Amino acid sequence: MLTTNPGQGAPKSSSHIPVEEHYYRRGDIDFCFLLNRQHANLRVFDYRVGNYQQKRDFFDRIARTEGLRKVFTVVEKQDSKSWRSVGFSREGAIPGYFRTADAYIMSRVYTDDGEPIQGGAPKLNAPIAATREPIESKPRGLTLELVRDENRLQDVVRDNGAGALYAPFRRATFNPDIAIRGKVGKREFWVGAETDSSFGHAKVDMLTAPAKESDINHLEFMMRALLDELLAMETASVFSIVAFDSVDSAAIYNSLGFKVSAKLTDHIVRPGGEYAGAQLWHRRIGASNAPRMPSFI
Repeated sequence: MLTTNPGQGAPKSSSHIPVEEHYYRRGDIDFCFLLNRQHANLRVFDYRVGNYQQKRDFFDRIARTEGLRKVFTVVEKQDSKSWRSVGFSREGAIPGYFRTADAYIMSRVYTDDGEPIQGGAPKLNAPIAATREPIESKPRGLTLELVRDENRLQDVVRDNGAGALYAPFRRATFNPDIAIRGKVGKREFWVGAETDSSFGHAKVDMLTAPAKESDINHLEFMMRALLDELLAMETASVFSIVAFDSVDSAAIYNSLGFKVSAKLTDHIVRPGGEYAGAQLWHRRIGASNAPRMPSFI
Protein backbone atom coordinates (compact mmCIF):
# COMPACT_ATOMS: atom_id res chain seq x y z
CA MET A 1 0.00 0.00 0.00
CA LEU A 2 1.31 3.44 -0.97
CA THR A 3 0.00 6.45 0.93
CA THR A 4 0.84 10.14 1.02
CA ASN A 5 1.68 11.45 4.48
CA PRO A 6 -1.22 9.63 6.22
CA GLY A 7 -2.54 11.19 9.41
CA GLN A 8 -1.21 14.60 8.42
CA GLY A 9 -3.22 15.31 5.28
CA ALA A 10 -1.44 16.14 2.06
CA PRO A 11 2.30 16.74 2.26
CA LYS A 12 3.46 20.34 2.43
CA SER A 13 4.59 20.42 -1.15
CA SER A 14 3.83 23.06 -3.78
CA SER A 15 4.02 23.61 -7.49
CA HIS A 16 7.39 25.33 -7.26
CA ILE A 17 9.06 22.49 -5.31
CA PRO A 18 7.35 19.29 -6.50
CA VAL A 19 8.36 17.06 -3.58
CA GLU A 20 6.01 14.32 -2.43
CA GLU A 21 6.24 12.43 0.86
CA HIS A 22 4.98 8.85 0.71
CA TYR A 23 4.62 5.95 3.12
CA TYR A 24 4.75 2.39 1.83
CA ARG A 25 3.54 -0.64 3.79
CA ARG A 26 3.25 -4.17 2.45
CA GLY A 27 4.05 -7.37 4.32
CA ASP A 28 7.28 -6.91 6.25
CA ILE A 29 8.25 -3.72 4.38
CA ASP A 30 7.49 -0.40 6.04
CA PHE A 31 9.24 2.86 5.13
CA CYS A 32 8.85 6.47 4.03
CA PHE A 33 10.38 8.21 1.04
CA LEU A 34 10.57 11.65 -0.55
CA LEU A 35 10.01 11.79 -4.31
CA ASN A 36 11.62 14.92 -5.80
CA ARG A 37 10.46 15.27 -9.39
CA GLN A 38 12.35 18.52 -9.93
CA HIS A 39 15.69 16.82 -9.33
CA ALA A 40 14.63 13.35 -10.52
CA ASN A 41 15.64 11.62 -7.29
CA LEU A 42 14.15 9.81 -4.34
CA ARG A 43 15.33 9.72 -0.73
CA VAL A 44 14.47 6.72 1.46
CA PHE A 45 13.61 7.08 5.17
CA ASP A 46 12.71 4.45 7.78
CA TYR A 47 14.74 1.79 6.04
CA ARG A 48 15.42 -0.80 8.76
CA VAL A 49 12.23 -2.85 8.48
CA GLY A 50 11.95 -5.41 5.69
CA ASN A 51 14.12 -7.25 3.21
CA TYR A 52 16.71 -5.03 1.49
CA GLN A 53 16.48 -6.79 -1.84
CA GLN A 54 12.69 -6.40 -1.93
CA LYS A 55 13.06 -2.71 -1.14
CA ARG A 56 15.70 -2.27 -3.84
CA ASP A 57 13.45 -3.96 -6.40
CA PHE A 58 10.59 -1.66 -5.36
CA PHE A 59 12.71 1.45 -5.86
CA ASP A 60 14.02 0.15 -9.18
CA ARG A 61 10.41 -0.06 -10.36
CA ILE A 62 9.67 3.49 -9.17
CA ALA A 63 12.81 4.77 -10.91
CA ARG A 64 11.68 3.28 -14.20
CA THR A 65 8.07 4.43 -13.81
CA GLU A 66 8.89 7.99 -12.73
CA GLY A 67 11.97 8.50 -14.89
CA LEU A 68 14.25 8.98 -11.89
CA ARG A 69 17.99 9.28 -12.13
CA LYS A 70 18.81 8.42 -8.54
CA VAL A 71 17.62 6.75 -5.34
CA PHE A 72 19.57 7.47 -2.17
CA THR A 73 19.37 7.09 1.58
CA VAL A 74 21.29 8.41 4.59
CA VAL A 75 22.20 5.66 7.04
CA GLU A 76 24.45 4.75 9.94
CA LYS A 77 27.58 2.71 9.28
CA GLN A 78 26.14 -0.68 10.23
CA ASP A 79 23.26 -0.26 7.74
CA SER A 80 25.48 0.90 4.87
CA LYS A 81 26.76 -2.64 4.36
CA SER A 82 23.24 -3.97 3.84
CA TRP A 83 22.48 -1.35 1.20
CA ARG A 84 25.81 -2.02 -0.52
CA SER A 85 24.99 -5.73 -0.66
CA VAL A 86 21.97 -4.96 -2.88
CA GLY A 87 23.76 -2.64 -5.32
CA PHE A 88 23.92 0.77 -3.66
CA SER A 89 27.20 2.73 -3.62
CA ARG A 90 28.65 4.80 -0.80
CA GLU A 91 29.15 8.34 -2.13
CA GLY A 92 30.47 9.89 1.06
CA ALA A 93 29.57 10.84 4.60
CA ILE A 94 27.90 13.56 6.64
CA PRO A 95 30.03 13.72 9.80
CA GLY A 96 28.06 13.95 13.03
CA TYR A 97 24.71 13.78 11.23
CA PHE A 98 23.17 11.63 13.97
CA ARG A 99 24.84 13.80 16.64
CA THR A 100 26.94 10.92 17.96
CA ALA A 101 27.42 9.04 14.67
CA ASP A 102 28.29 9.84 11.08
CA ALA A 103 25.86 9.21 8.23
CA TYR A 104 26.72 7.50 4.98
CA ILE A 105 25.04 8.45 1.72
CA MET A 106 24.16 5.26 -0.15
CA SER A 107 23.01 5.76 -3.75
CA ARG A 108 21.79 3.90 -6.79
CA VAL A 109 22.08 5.74 -10.12
CA TYR A 110 20.13 4.85 -13.27
CA THR A 111 20.62 5.25 -17.01
CA ASP A 112 18.21 7.19 -19.24
CA ASP A 113 16.43 3.88 -19.84
CA GLY A 114 15.84 3.37 -16.12
CA GLU A 115 18.39 0.59 -15.72
CA PRO A 116 20.74 0.66 -12.70
CA ILE A 117 24.30 1.55 -13.66
CA GLN A 118 26.46 -1.52 -13.25
CA GLY A 119 29.44 -1.21 -10.94
CA GLY A 120 27.88 1.48 -8.80
CA ALA A 121 27.63 5.25 -9.09
CA PRO A 122 30.29 6.77 -11.38
CA LYS A 123 32.97 8.77 -9.57
CA LEU A 124 32.52 12.54 -9.65
CA ASN A 125 35.51 14.76 -10.38
CA ALA A 126 34.99 18.34 -9.25
CA PRO A 127 37.27 21.39 -9.52
CA ILE A 128 39.26 22.37 -6.44
CA ALA A 129 37.67 25.28 -4.60
CA ALA A 130 39.52 28.57 -4.79
CA THR A 131 41.12 29.95 -1.64
CA ARG A 132 40.11 33.49 -0.64
CA GLU A 133 40.52 35.74 2.35
CA PRO A 134 37.57 35.42 4.77
CA ILE A 135 35.13 38.35 4.97
CA GLU A 136 35.06 39.36 8.64
CA SER A 137 33.45 42.82 8.45
CA LYS A 138 30.04 43.61 7.01
CA PRO A 139 30.21 44.83 3.39
CA ARG A 140 29.24 48.44 2.92
CA GLY A 141 25.52 49.06 2.48
CA LEU A 142 24.47 45.53 3.44
CA THR A 143 21.54 45.25 5.87
CA LEU A 144 20.45 41.97 7.42
CA GLU A 145 17.12 40.58 8.61
CA LEU A 146 16.47 37.25 10.30
CA VAL A 147 13.32 35.63 8.89
CA ARG A 148 11.33 32.77 10.44
CA ASP A 149 7.88 33.37 8.96
CA GLU A 150 6.93 30.22 7.03
CA ASN A 151 4.90 32.04 4.39
CA ARG A 152 7.80 34.34 3.56
CA LEU A 153 10.19 31.40 3.43
CA GLN A 154 7.88 29.51 1.07
CA ASP A 155 7.80 32.59 -1.17
CA VAL A 156 11.61 32.74 -1.16
CA VAL A 157 11.81 29.14 -2.34
CA ARG A 158 9.15 29.78 -4.98
CA ASP A 159 11.01 32.80 -6.33
CA ASN A 160 14.62 31.63 -5.94
CA GLY A 161 14.60 27.86 -5.53
CA ALA A 162 14.96 26.82 -9.18
CA GLY A 163 17.82 29.20 -9.92
CA ALA A 164 19.62 28.22 -6.72
CA LEU A 165 19.12 24.48 -7.45
CA TYR A 166 17.46 24.17 -4.04
CA ALA A 167 16.61 20.59 -3.03
CA PRO A 168 14.76 19.97 0.26
CA PHE A 169 16.38 17.29 2.40
CA ARG A 170 13.99 16.60 5.28
CA ARG A 171 10.47 15.35 5.72
CA ALA A 172 7.17 17.26 6.04
CA THR A 173 8.39 20.83 5.42
CA PHE A 174 10.06 21.60 2.10
CA ASN A 175 11.59 24.98 2.77
CA PRO A 176 14.10 26.49 5.24
CA ASP A 177 12.72 27.29 8.70
CA ILE A 178 15.22 30.08 9.31
CA ALA A 179 16.78 32.47 6.80
CA ILE A 180 18.69 35.70 6.55
CA ARG A 181 17.65 38.34 4.04
CA GLY A 182 20.36 40.71 2.91
CA LYS A 183 19.63 43.94 1.09
CA VAL A 184 21.94 46.31 -0.79
CA GLY A 185 20.05 49.09 -2.51
CA LYS A 186 17.26 47.39 -4.45
CA ARG A 187 18.99 43.98 -4.55
CA GLU A 188 18.08 41.11 -2.21
CA PHE A 189 20.18 38.13 -1.15
CA TRP A 190 18.97 35.08 0.78
CA VAL A 191 20.60 32.26 2.76
CA GLY A 192 18.59 29.72 4.74
CA ALA A 193 18.73 26.59 6.88
CA GLU A 194 16.67 23.45 7.42
CA THR A 195 17.26 22.69 11.10
CA ASP A 196 16.96 19.42 13.02
CA SER A 197 17.12 19.97 16.77
CA SER A 198 16.84 16.24 17.56
CA PHE A 199 20.16 15.51 15.85
CA GLY A 200 21.73 18.93 16.28
CA HIS A 201 22.47 19.54 12.61
CA ALA A 202 21.26 21.85 9.86
CA LYS A 203 21.36 21.91 6.06
CA VAL A 204 22.26 25.38 4.83
CA ASP A 205 21.64 26.86 1.39
CA MET A 206 22.51 29.99 -0.53
CA LEU A 207 19.15 30.80 -2.08
CA THR A 208 20.68 33.54 -4.17
CA ALA A 209 23.34 32.43 -6.62
CA PRO A 210 26.41 34.73 -6.67
CA ALA A 211 26.75 36.58 -9.98
CA LYS A 212 29.75 38.84 -9.32
CA GLU A 213 32.57 39.40 -6.81
CA SER A 214 30.55 41.71 -4.56
CA ASP A 215 27.80 39.06 -4.36
CA ILE A 216 30.35 36.57 -3.07
CA ASN A 217 31.32 38.98 -0.27
CA HIS A 218 27.70 39.64 0.66
CA LEU A 219 26.72 35.98 0.71
CA GLU A 220 29.78 34.92 2.66
CA PHE A 221 29.08 37.47 5.38
CA MET A 222 25.40 36.48 5.48
CA MET A 223 26.28 32.80 5.75
CA ARG A 224 28.67 33.62 8.59
CA ALA A 225 25.81 35.41 10.36
CA LEU A 226 23.50 32.43 9.75
CA LEU A 227 26.05 30.03 11.23
CA ASP A 228 26.23 32.24 14.30
CA GLU A 229 22.45 32.06 14.71
CA LEU A 230 22.54 28.27 14.31
CA LEU A 231 25.28 28.03 16.91
CA ALA A 232 23.09 30.02 19.32
CA MET A 233 20.41 27.35 18.70
CA GLU A 234 22.94 24.69 19.84
CA THR A 235 23.45 23.32 16.35
CA ALA A 236 26.54 21.12 16.33
CA SER A 237 27.21 20.75 12.61
CA VAL A 238 26.05 22.07 9.26
CA PHE A 239 26.22 20.83 5.68
CA SER A 240 25.30 22.03 2.22
CA ILE A 241 24.80 20.35 -1.16
CA VAL A 242 26.25 22.41 -4.02
CA ALA A 243 26.53 21.79 -7.76
CA PHE A 244 30.01 20.43 -8.42
CA ASP A 245 30.92 23.25 -10.83
CA SER A 246 29.56 26.17 -8.77
CA VAL A 247 33.05 27.51 -8.16
CA ASP A 248 31.95 30.78 -6.53
CA SER A 249 29.72 28.97 -4.03
CA ALA A 250 32.50 26.48 -3.33
CA ALA A 251 34.89 29.37 -2.67
CA ILE A 252 32.49 30.77 -0.06
CA TYR A 253 32.15 27.46 1.78
CA ASN A 254 35.88 26.92 1.60
CA SER A 255 36.47 30.35 3.13
CA LEU A 256 34.01 29.55 5.93
CA GLY A 257 35.93 26.42 6.91
CA PHE A 258 33.71 23.79 5.27
CA LYS A 259 35.24 20.62 3.82
CA VAL A 260 33.93 18.31 1.09
CA SER A 261 32.82 15.02 2.64
CA ALA A 262 30.79 13.51 -0.23
CA LYS A 263 30.68 13.66 -4.02
CA LEU A 264 27.22 12.91 -5.38
CA THR A 265 26.72 11.76 -8.97
CA ASP A 266 23.78 13.22 -10.97
CA HIS A 267 22.20 14.48 -7.75
CA ILE A 268 20.47 17.59 -9.06
CA VAL A 269 18.88 18.80 -12.29
CA ARG A 270 19.46 22.24 -13.77
CA PRO A 271 16.45 24.27 -14.99
CA GLY A 272 17.21 23.22 -18.58
CA GLY A 273 17.01 19.53 -17.65
CA GLU A 274 20.73 18.76 -17.44
CA TYR A 275 21.82 16.32 -14.73
CA ALA A 276 24.61 17.64 -12.53
CA GLY A 277 26.76 16.17 -9.81
CA ALA A 278 27.05 17.83 -6.41
CA GLN A 279 29.49 18.13 -3.55
CA LEU A 280 28.45 17.90 0.06
CA TRP A 281 30.26 20.52 2.16
CA HIS A 282 30.37 20.00 5.93
CA ARG A 283 31.53 21.92 8.97
CA ARG A 284 31.27 21.39 12.71
CA ILE A 285 30.30 24.65 14.39
CA GLY A 286 29.59 23.57 17.97
CA ALA A 287 33.29 23.28 18.81
CA SER A 288 34.45 26.03 16.46
CA ASN A 289 37.06 28.48 17.69
CA ALA A 290 36.04 31.07 15.10
CA PRO A 291 34.97 34.43 16.56
CA ARG A 292 31.21 34.77 16.96
CA MET A 293 29.33 37.83 15.83
CA PRO A 294 26.63 39.12 18.18
CA SER A 295 23.06 38.36 17.15
CA PHE A 296 21.47 41.20 15.22
CA ILE A 297 18.00 40.29 16.47
